[in-house]
Amino acid sequence: MSEATGEVWDAVASNPKPNEDLGYDLQPLNVITVGEANEQCMVLPSNSNHLENDEFMVADPSSICDLHEHR
Repeated sequence: MSEATGEVWDAVASNPKPNEDLGYDLQPLNVITVGEANEQCMVLPSNSNHLENDEFMVADPSSICDLHEHR
């Protein structure tokens, strides 16, 4: 890591606010369990316009958690 990058990294709050500090645009998501034994979940944007941009994930259910419960 370069010295300039290290300085920027050190300046970031230890518990940054996603929108204000990191520039994230939070969007609501829908989680749909699929498969005969519920072995995978599809994480889809609530806004169907985002599906056109391939903005979705397929994940193992054990990989998904509610971030509000893990703060």
